[in-house]
Amino acid sequence: MAAEQGKGKQPAKRKRGTLTKQQVVAAAFALVDAEGIEACSMRALGAKLGVTAMAVYGYVPSREALLNEVAARFLESADTRALRGESWEETLLRTMRSLRHACVRRPHFARLLNDPCISEGLEPYMMRLRAIYLEQGMPEEIAVQMLSIADAFFAGFCLRSLQRVEREKEKEERKEREKPKQRGVAPTPVSGAGDNARFATESRVPGMLTGRRIVSTRIVAPNDRWKRSVRAGYSERSFENGLFVIIEGIRAGAAPDPCQWRTPSE
Repeated sequence: MAAEQGKGKQPAKRKRGTLTKQQVVAAAFALVDAEGIEACSMRALGAKLGVTAMAVYGYVPSREALLNEVAARFLESADTRALRGESWEETLLRTMRSLRHACVRRPHFARLLNDPCISEGLEPYMMRLRAIYLEQGMPEEIAVQMLSIADAFFAGFCLRSLQRVEREKEKEERKEREKPKQRGVAPTPVSGAGDNARFATESRVPGMLTGRRIVSTRIVAPNDRWKRSVRAGYSERSFENGLFVIIEGIRAGAAPDPCQWRTPSE
């Protein structure tokens, strides 16, 4: 009987003055991590903290401001250290890998970083990276341009990766519901998708790889080649290839500068 009475019980009301902004942000962080951005409403957060939704506004002016605080907190988990003797290329690869791995571990935050309302929450993270590149001797205009390009690349890559994962998950769930006749069929190997493949070896437009337009009368499954290419296109290796393209673009744009920027050894 007592167990039934306690079931669904609301959190005890918190005494006035016992809550801090840090606790509010921490609770919002946990809510986003567990259930996603949509679940992080002021009402839900207030219920979690044992206060009213209006009381939450006493610590943050708006939900948008709160989500920016949460984003800033998440980005503190990404590696933004300045390592002695490290080149700017190594810094870009290390920091972007760290951010990607953080988003893979906590996918709800990857979506949060792509939310249009997130701006101020990105600033501390971007400023930490900017400081590293300036210390390495990279001209400010190049550092700012590179960070902007890397941010745009990461946002697009991350969002598309999430969408692909969600579609695959929905497809698997639909298969389970429909109980298909064939089970245990191994997935089709993706040519060029392994870690040893530096660049794409397949395209839905063959001319992109050969330089010649190929006219085919053969009827193929719709988008079959494209689906295989997409599976390879959002792999970890593909992510790194994109970073190498950014690096080469910076070198080309900065020429004739030798681009020998490096964190001081001492």
